[in-house]
Amino acid sequence: MRPKISLIGTGTWGKVLVQKFHQLGQLHLVYGHQNRDALAPLNLRFTEDIEALIAESDAVVVASPSETHAQLGHQVLSAKKDLFVEKPLALSSKEARQLAERADASECVLMVGHTLCYSTGFQRLKELPGEIIAAEGKFLKTSTQEKYLNAYWNLGVHMVALAVALQVPPSRFVLEASDAAPVNQRTFELRKQTKDGQLHALRWDFLAPENKEDMLMVECQHFVDCVIHRRKPHTDGWQGMETVAQLEAIHPEQRK
Repeated sequence: MRPKISLIGTGTWGKVLVQKFHQLGQLHLVYGHQNRDALAPLNLRFTEDIEALIAESDAVVVASPSETHAQLGHQVLSAKKDLFVEKPLALSSKEARQLAERADASECVLMVGHTLCYSTGFQRLKELPGEIIAAEGKFLKTSTQEKYLNAYWNLGVHMVALAVALQVPPSRFVLEASDAAPVNQRTFELRKQTKDGQLHALRWDFLAPENKEDMLMVECQHFVDCVIHRRKPHTDGWQGMETVAQLEAIHPEQRK
């Protein structure tokens, strides 16, 4: 049975998610007031009632502003509906933990939109042999439209999510993030050592032309599969909680 998946938020990133779930043939209802002209050709069903949207759906995608993630997440999970939340899961590890706990208690799928964890680069980094010596993530942009969060919470979160998924000890991870850099850069470097002393290193450039891929479509399909088959997502609520906890340690302030 095909699940009814609805989406809250049609901003810059929400619009892209709408398009992906529409391509998958899974979109039921949409709540949002931005980019309606751009989305008009899709003939979407819009609603002005979030409670009705949740009630009519099997799963909900939350792509609203970050400060609303925790509140809307609790609203969806309280209705015992599956949930996909864009990054970050919440703006505090306490709120993120509460969401993860509620999802477990309700036996709901909870997935966080850590897109880089659904890439070929992540798989290559994961396959690197040995014990982790060090890791470095860089997410640098010349500019960004998101001004509510600072560069670490808006951009660096992607690299922290990779580090968490790769089980990099926080003490061995270095993060650099900027939304006012002279060049765009999106790289993750991992260094490991095997028991026989051999060193292995891989630096993955997510912006390199040869590495371009539709990882967002992979991510959206994964959520659909988890909802249908009742599976635990690769980036579940607990991975999202740990990502927020590490962000708090690296850069306690979310706002500029």
